[in-house]
Amino acid sequence: MTQMSLHEAQQKPQRTRQRATLFDGRLICNQFKPGYRFSIDSVLLAHFTMVRKNEKILDLGTGCGVIGLILCYRYGEKNIFITGIENQPELAELAQENIRSNGYDSRFKLLVSDIRTYRDKLKPEAFSQVISNPPFFAKGSGRTSADLEARMARHQDGSGPDLFIQAAAYSVKNRGKVSVIYPSDQVSELIICLQKNHLVVKKLQFIHSYPEQTSGAKLVLVEACKNGGLGTNVLPPLFVYQHKNGPYSDAVQAMFRP
Repeated sequence: MTQMSLHEAQQKPQRTRQRATLFDGRLICNQFKPGYRFSIDSVLLAHFTMVRKNEKILDLGTGCGVIGLILCYRYGEKNIFITGIENQPELAELAQENIRSNGYDSRFKLLVSDIRTYRDKLKPEAFSQVISNPPFFAKGSGRTSADLEARMARHQDGSGPDLFIQAAAYSVKNRGKVSVIYPSDQVSELIICLQKNHLVVKKLQFIHSYPEQTSGAKLVLVEACKNGGLGTNVLPPLFVYQHKNGPYSDAVQAMFRP
């Protein structure tokens, strides 16, 4: 299938948008209905990373732009600049609308490109930090959506995490950070991939559904440093809910507050 440009996507009939807001309505993040919808994974990842003044941050696989939008909202006073890469033109168009709606045009730009070819458009080691919520379901596994957009966002093409990690290693400067959220039962594969690309794991946090859960963590947040030294900080586990079928935990509720 030939990839459309952002201009071509804008000429197509408008798809139905569903208005979503965060932080008591202070941040707008519209989504397609039907289509790929962001999940709490993106919210967790956006709050996992620590951001310093004047950072240039790359969001690999930006989707509707939610991670970059959250970072712009949380760290607006730190003069950060976000670049989002998205290979699906209609999602990129939606992300651009979300950027404009929130007034972040000067701080958040988009590049519509396949992750295999975007290096032609960006210089190596141009970013102090890379953040990504990559597709982590293998082909044929997980919940397979009938919607092509959702499948492309959630399911790998057979390369595992390699493409995203290689892209992150290319893009981040020496001693810069790469932050990823990934299934906990695939963390060994992820760590091996990071190490192959000179990204040393410096921080881990395992994500559990609720404290009484007996099946273990579902996800893990990982921060790696390019050419970093040895030593990993394993943070206390993060529980999404207070109990089974209960409300969000205090820690997660705080992520949704202004």
